[in-house]
Amino acid sequence: MDEILGKHIELAIFEDYLTNWESILAERVQQTIDTLRAIDGVEGLILSGSSGRGAAWPLSDIDLIPVYANNRYPAVMDEVDAARIRLLHQWSAAGWRTGVDIGRLHFTVNEFETVFASDDPAPHALLGDDRWYYSIDKGYQSRVLFDTHGLAERLSTWFTRHRFDADVVSYRLNRTRREALASIDLAESGLAENNTIGVLMALLKSVQWFQIHLMEQWGERDNSLGRFGTRLERVAAVHGRSNMVDALNEISDLSPELVLTRLKHAPWWVAERRDRSWRARCAIGEDVSTLQNDRDVLRVSTTYELRVVGNPPYGDWLAVPTADIMTDRLGRLRSLIHEHRHL
Repeated sequence: MDEILGKHIELAIFEDYLTNWESILAERVQQTIDTLRAIDGVEGLILSGSSGRGAAWPLSDIDLIPVYANNRYPAVMDEVDAARIRLLHQWSAAGWRTGVDIGRLHFTVNEFETVFASDDPAPHALLGDDRWYYSIDKGYQSRVLFDTHGLAERLSTWFTRHRFDADVVSYRLNRTRREALASIDLAESGLAENNTIGVLMALLKSVQWFQIHLMEQWGERDNSLGRFGTRLERVAAVHGRSNMVDALNEISDLSPELVLTRLKHAPWWVAERRDRSWRARCAIGEDVSTLQNDRDVLRVSTTYELRVVGNPPYGDWLAVPTADIMTDRLGRLRSLIHEHRHL
């Protein structure tokens, strides 16, 4: 719940937020930058994600890729996280919390200077490091709001210039497919150990990797986690592959009938996120159905809940399948991935 909402927010307070969400979000971005740039060792801050691209919506997080001084790393990371938590508490008390994502995607001055010894380093050799792999995508069309030595600006420009290079796309297609199949292998191992939740998590992770693979193949990105499923559905329709999305939704217990059933049993915080997400999407005039919104909310909420869920019995809203059903779904998913490769 904390990852999704922070805390319960009264509807009237949220509606007040929606009325001025753009100015509030802009103020919070500036407040975040002012807070973090004052920390000794923070040398640059790249605003990435939807806010960086100028495509934010009311529930957007503030995504940042920092550049740190060598002599303060990694201690400065602890100070940054403490400042992040203070901001979250302050905003929650004000009525609506905006998430701040700053953590594993970071670089140091020395690292930057080594990699950029040549003016325009080739990205392919760097993508084996997850920080570069994820940053080149997340930093696409990003904005630099603080930059002591000009390093952040060069990084941001490099991310955008190379994100859709042929070798970058090829690398990402190979990795996403490999990760999707590896997650199926992990799930099948979990079946032998009766690790029910582990199997379900691996199954859903495989679906997610394959969805990202499809988007990459279609020249798109996997941005906006809270609305990703709807974006995938729209792009798939353009490419005549709606049947593929329908199959993945069924494997994930997100068929229209099951979505309604699961939401009837969902805890209050899922219902609240569902309502707030719907109101936020309507506020920006998004063409979205209630089913699409419900799927997006269930997809994200389930992922977070499975990370912390304890022993059975599990809530009906999670729709935890039996071992036989999961075996069947893993086989169907593996077939979909292999069949797609030959289309």
